[in-house]
Amino acid sequence: MLNKNNFKIFTKIILCILVFNFFVFPISISFSQDQNVQKINNEIEQKRNTIKQLEEQISEYQKSIDYQKKQSFSLGNQVGILNNEINKLKTETQLKKNQIDEANLEINETENKIATVEENIKTNKKRLTNFIQQMNKMDKKTSIELVLTLDTFSDYYNHLHSLEILQNNTSQSLGEIKEFKSNLEINIANLEKKKKSLENLIAELEEKESSLSSRSYAKQSLLSESRNSESKFQSLVAQLKSEQNSINADIINLEKKIRQKLSGNNDFQALGGSDFMWPVPNRGITAYFHDPTYPFRYLFEHPAIDIKSAQGSPIKAASSGYVAKVSINGTGYGYIMLVHGDGFSTVYGHTSKSFVSEDQFISQGEVIGLSGGMPGTIGSGRLSTGPHLHFEIRKNGIPINPLNHLP
Repeated sequence: MLNKNNFKIFTKIILCILVFNFFVFPISISFSQDQNVQKINNEIEQKRNTIKQLEEQISEYQKSIDYQKKQSFSLGNQVGILNNEINKLKTETQLKKNQIDEANLEINETENKIATVEENIKTNKKRLTNFIQQMNKMDKKTSIELVLTLDTFSDYYNHLHSLEILQNNTSQSLGEIKEFKSNLEINIANLEKKKKSLENLIAELEEKESSLSSRSYAKQSLLSESRNSESKFQSLVAQLKSEQNSINADIINLEKKIRQKLSGNNDFQALGGSDFMWPVPNRGITAYFHDPTYPFRYLFEHPAIDIKSAQGSPIKAASSGYVAKVSINGTGYGYIMLVHGDGFSTVYGHTSKSFVSEDQFISQGEVIGLSGGMPGTIGSGRLSTGPHLHFEIRKNGIPINPLNHLP
């Protein structure tokens, strides 16, 4: 039989086991029971449904654009294409905004899960610490002391078995806490990915809004120049094609003459080559080299990149060079052409003001003029897609993709 003291010891052991099993062992996390997380999940699902509907609308607009491009070339057709492109871009803007909302909700959801995991780890660490302390107190008694205080060897083995259960449960709980920590690290990594995805979506949204402005300017310019007349539109197209071909031919011929003129000039050896810098800060590209979505592609292949730039922004020489041409005449197409070494030349279009003169050597980074492009302003040309810099890089007179040569 157990005496009074032994009975107290044994009772404490059993009590510890029961309390430990009740409070520590079942330390699982259930996010589904969190009302806040469930609310966020419902909002995410609604956003995804909206996103799906917007994607379907975008697809329909694209089908209309593709169909109209196959039809006869006319003012009505081109305006129809621009209208569909504007509506498509508006819808794409809405899509990006909803995708941003979805990403923010997912970030919110992840942060809630992280907070839940951290709270579970904190709570169970405290409980685990308390039980380890109790276990250590009971474990301080030596085997001889236990044998002397207990009536039978059966009581002694029961005591050892109780300690073993405590130790096993402690190990298991420690393992679960480690698993919680691992899940927390995974959640944090996912959160960082979502934040990066959000940054990309915001950048894409800005690009869509910029493209939308370009299409709106293009439509405005087209209707203004043609005065909504089919015959005037066809005449305008013929004039613009002739003008573009003339400018291109002038640039090619002028470059040949300049290179012949400078061939014996010692200063020519100091001209910059393929080491180009951005002529204006890169705040986004509104039209790419040979861009299939360029709104005036029916006039010519876009031989440049259009860099988003506020009206009147300083333009810097992309490389050291020789000023071959400065052509700024009223609201017609204004541009500056520089000749560089290694067969390269650069053209800066929609220039509203020049700070350089022809037959002048300039250094890389030197301000050569101001950007333009706003319809109806100096240097904008008859058709423009809004404020920007039209930037060309040519090799032996032939336009090449500037993005392949910019840092």
